[in-house]
Amino acid sequence: MISLNTNRSLILDGLAILFGISSWISINGLWVELPLLVDQLPESWALASYLSIIIQIANLGPICYGIYRYAYPHKNLERYIIVGLLLVGVAASLCLILFWDRTTILAGQEHSTALFVLVFALSMVDCTSSVLFLPFMATFRSIYLNSYLIGEGMSGFLPAVIALMQGVGGNPYCANVTDSVLDADGNSFVDYKEVAVYPDPRFSVEVFFVILMVMVIVSAVAFILMNVVPSVRSELVTDQNYIAPTEEAGSYDQVTPSGSGVKDSQSTEAPVSFPSLDSENSDWKARNKFYGFLALQAYLCFISNGAFPSIQTYSCLPFGNVVYHLSVTLNAMANPVMAFMAFFCPCRSSKLLLGLTAAGTLFSGFILATSLESPNQLWGPDVGGALTVLSWVIYGGLFSYVKVSIAGWCWEHSRTALFWCGAWTQIGSAFGAALSYVLVNELNVFHQYYIKCES
Repeated sequence: MISLNTNRSLILDGLAILFGISSWISINGLWVELPLLVDQLPESWALASYLSIIIQIANLGPICYGIYRYAYPHKNLERYIIVGLLLVGVAASLCLILFWDRTTILAGQEHSTALFVLVFALSMVDCTSSVLFLPFMATFRSIYLNSYLIGEGMSGFLPAVIALMQGVGGNPYCANVTDSVLDADGNSFVDYKEVAVYPDPRFSVEVFFVILMVMVIVSAVAFILMNVVPSVRSELVTDQNYIAPTEEAGSYDQVTPSGSGVKDSQSTEAPVSFPSLDSENSDWKARNKFYGFLALQAYLCFISNGAFPSIQTYSCLPFGNVVYHLSVTLNAMANPVMAFMAFFCPCRSSKLLLGLTAAGTLFSGFILATSLESPNQLWGPDVGGALTVLSWVIYGGLFSYVKVSIAGWCWEHSRTALFWCGAWTQIGSAFGAALSYVLVNELNVFHQYYIKCES
């Protein structure tokens, strides 16, 4: 076993990173590919709103797993379920390569039915990974959790880098084409007309999806190796070769949604204490901070996970495919970078986190303004386009930093706090996706730009 002086396995570090990549790579990859998909699928600019609501519905996966855990608390089948999830991910990724552009007529309109079904399957895998992969990593020594989290961050970063390499080929333009036409007498003549031409990227959508599938396969192989390689299994905390560090038993305060400080010396949670909960007054302050963080987390996820991804096409595409492509990919890269920063340079100050949220909200206000102005360009193609890309990157990075900082604060205090943080994350995301779907598809608040070529 290759190890450092801290007695850690580099093999397990590498496998944990590769395993973590599979957590959200399918959905992150699909999202950065949207600049190419919206030009080829019938939903066009509204495609993102459909995908957002499908991803939220896919949270049925972790809900079903939670019900299973409640009904069968003593059955330990997590490893088999993870294998099944990864196999579903591989199969859905393969089908995505073959059928992503297949459409059917539903309610008199053409829809990307195959894509929607496959996105639902991939979303079920990714959403359920949130409640399966971390508990699996907890069976190893805690020093390997960081390696997994690095892989999880790379699940958003790597697809964005590949999408940047792929490009979009440039903005659409009008070009003259010839067409053979028959007149009323059956005579053939050549007709000249202008049509919109969308330049080709460096490689196709199918090749991009192949790359994603290969990554999922690599992650599945890494997971299998983590369970069968002897030198890796020796790092399990239940293994006789490893004695988990113990802490002196003591009481600690647990933040609960009811707001009471519960003293519990028998709890199975990590005994991390509130240093400031020595008095009734400080306990009240901690509870208010907890509730404030939950509200802030719901607000951040309402915007960044639910509402704004659905309207990104209306914000960016009036300025062209290049602006949209850069906004999507750079935003996807900023999120894991700022998440890493929050992990290594955490912030626990309520005032600072509120200030960062306010700064991100200012940029999100500009994004909303560009969306409402669509199909017109707010402040012109140059200034408006540059500010649009900048706004998407800065708002995404700031919100990501605040979200991870809040989750870190909750993790330090109790699993109960972390549970409610995750719950309000999903509630905010679901409401944001639902609202944006209604605004885009039912109320038609946002309007698409159509390139006009002379016939």
